Amino acid sequence: MRILELDSGNTRLKWRLRDAGDILSRGVIDNDSDVQGEVSGLLKQLAPVHQARLAIVSGQERLEMLRQVIEAQSGIPLSVVKVRDGRLGLSLAYTTIGVDRWLAMLAAHHSSAEEHKAKTKLVVSCGTAMTVDVVSEGVHQGGFILPGLQLMKKALSTSTAQLELIEVTASGITPGKNSADCINNGVLAMASAMINAQVDRYPEAIVCLTGGDGELLSRFVSGEWEYRPELVMDGIALAFD
Repeated sequence: MRILELDSGNTRLKWRLRDAGDILSRGVIDNDSDVQGEVSGLLKQLAPVHQARLAIVSGQERLEMLRQVIEAQSGIPLSVVKVRDGRLGLSLAYTTIGVDRWLAMLAAHHSSAEEHKAKTKLVVSCGTAMTVDVVSEGVHQGGFILPGLQLMKKALSTSTAQLELIEVTASGITPGKNSADCINNGVLAMASAMINAQVDRYPEAIVCLTGGDGELLSRFVSGEWEYRPELVMDGIALAFD
């Protein structure tokens, strides 16, 4: 059965096509593009699609657009992921949590490497927002939400008169010697310090990183870590299968 999985975030729409346990293809659609047209073209390219599953945090309007184009073009209902406390033994600290955070925790809790199964998980998603969630023995201990790297840089640019938006990626957390490096290294140092503060609190934990800036931040994690770029997608599969 060919299953289209979609993760609609604040910046990008990520997708992958699965058949049984195999991933046949994957890709990304930028939210600034013609998403409706791109999804329509994607459905033609991937046909036949037997099921479509969506995790979404990008709003009701985007949800209705995706539902309309998928159901009209493919003739299949769109299944939308809902948070389910207790799914696969994962108990939540609160049930109004964002679906993307839940899916990342679900995948980290259920499908980590065998040697990491019993470890506390620090599940870190590094996207438009950065989230850090603590899962210990299947119990969500709570978490944190803060601006992601790009959002922190945009805040400095829009809220100050003399600091421009720095587009290039940071490369270190040492003190900068010009404004661009001071901003870049500063936001990277802040984000990595946030993660490492939890590593200090839970020294036996493994950090499960995902999101667009996850690989960059992995270089500055002081504890044991694994980079799982499709952690939310892996959670979509677990939410249904």
